[in-house]
Amino acid sequence: DFSHVRKHAAALLGHGKRSGASAPNPLNNVSNPALVSNLKKPSRRPEPIILLSPSASSLLRMSNVKSFLDGGIYTPADSAGAGPNLLHLTRTLPSIDPSRPIRFVLVDSPDQFKPDYWQRVVAVFTTGQAWQFKSYKWTQPAELFSHALGVYVGWRGETVPETVRGWGRSVMTAQVDKWTPHQGAAGRWRDREEVEKIWNAIELSMRSKGWTKDGLPAGR
Repeated sequence: DFSHVRKHAAALLGHGKRSGASAPNPLNNVSNPALVSNLKKPSRRPEPIILLSPSASSLLRMSNVKSFLDGGIYTPADSAGAGPNLLHLTRTLPSIDPSRPIRFVLVDSPDQFKPDYWQRVVAVFTTGQAWQFKSYKWTQPAELFSHALGVYVGWRGETVPETVRGWGRSVMTAQVDKWTPHQGAAGRWRDREEVEKIWNAIELSMRSKGWTKDGLPAGR
């Protein structure tokens, strides 16, 4: 009688099916998975977030911010076409991690944020219009810019808005030359200087808030 052998084999096969079955992926139900804290690899370094202004008057939008912050060249937002909802770019911040570039997430809305995403916000680009912050965790500029660096980008030679000046040193200002169609990339060498100034300020702010090569300090 080999019934006991068959039972033992069935038990083993059944166990194999259960252990091999794919578990539901918690990321499948998230509408913006690129922003999600990595559930598969808890040890992965959290990605810092940069928030852009959704204002139509902003010189930097989702359509042209990558060419500026990553490529060092300013192009008008309207000439770059409709932008994506989310962007990634990498940057080496030597005082935080000299050997491994940090990957940043860029969005212009916190609509898809979970509560813990706010601790990853390292910079907020603003036009000086406070309505931008109505849906933020910190709606008051003074509180917001105590948690994240404020960045205002305007035209070179134009006056910085009074609201931005009133927010003090927590908001840095950068200025770019006005765009002229015949100028070309070679004529926009000063853009790179402003980009480096912005990244240096972001790096300094992140370091002062405890960012390390492994990410944020525990408990922030």
